[in-house]
Amino acid sequence: QPRLSLSHDVSKIHSVGRETQPRLSLSRRDVSTLVTLGAAAIAVPRPSFGLDVRSGDSGSDAARSFDAYDAYAPSYDALDGGQAATRLGFDELRRSAIARARGDVLEVGVGTGLNLPLYDWSGVRSLVALDASQGMLSEARKRVLDLGVASKVHLRQGDAASLQFADGTFDAVLDTYSLCVFADPETALREMRRVLKPKGIIICVEHQRASGLLGAYQDATAPLVTPMSKGCVWNQDVRAIARKVGCREVSAESSVFGTIVTLILSKN
Repeated sequence: QPRLSLSHDVSKIHSVGRETQPRLSLSRRDVSTLVTLGAAAIAVPRPSFGLDVRSGDSGSDAARSFDAYDAYAPSYDALDGGQAATRLGFDELRRSAIARARGDVLEVGVGTGLNLPLYDWSGVRSLVALDASQGMLSEARKRVLDLGVASKVHLRQGDAASLQFADGTFDAVLDTYSLCVFADPETALREMRRVLKPKGIIICVEHQRASGLLGAYQDATAPLVTPMSKGCVWNQDVRAIARKVGCREVSAESSVFGTIVTLILSKN
C-alpha cells in the first residue's frame, strides 16, 4: 500500500470573512425528529482522541471507549450520516466549513474519514488526520487510498488534550462534531489554538445550546442525549469556551434552529 506521509512544505492561508450558511427548509417531521431525538443523536458525534465519552477520567474508561469505537468502526458511517443528517443540513454544513481549509491542516477526530472527500485537495498542502481509535483510522486509510491523496495525508493516533506538535504548526485546524465529546473541551480547544500559526484559523462545526425554549429543552434532556449519542454534550456554550481559551471569533453562524454553530476562530 502507498505510504501515507506528511509534507513539511507550507503555503500561506488566505484570510476568511463571514459567510452565510445555507438556509434550511424543514418539514414538521424534521422538527419532530430534532426535538425528539436531539441533534446529537441524529448526527452521531465524530470519534475523537482523548475521548472518555464523559464517563469518567480513568485510563480504563478511556480504553473501553477506544475499544468500542474500534469494534464498530466498519459500520460507523451509517451512524454518522444518513438521510436524517442530510435532511437537516449537516452534510452541507460540513462541506461549507471544510472548503475553508487550506495549507497545512490538522483535523481532530477524523474518525472513518467522512470529511476526506469534501476537501479541496488543490489547496491543501498536507493533512494530519488524528483520532483516538486505531480501528477508525484503519477505515480512514481506505478512503485516503481511494481518493489518491496518500502523499498529502498522515494518519495519526493521538490525544486532543495533548497534541504532539510544536507551537504554530498548522494553517488550519478542523473540528466537526468532536468537541462535544471531549472530556475536557476547553483543554482540547486550547491545544488547537496552540498549534495554530499566527494567521491560521480554527474551523468548528459543533453542537451548541440554542436560545429560548429549545435551549431549556436541551438542558433538560442532556443527561439522556449524552449517553444516547456516545458522549455528546449538545448544550455546551462553544463560543464561550473559545473566548475563554483566548481565541478571537472571526465569524459565527447558527443553524438547525440554533443547535449547531459554524465558528471561524483566529489565534489572537
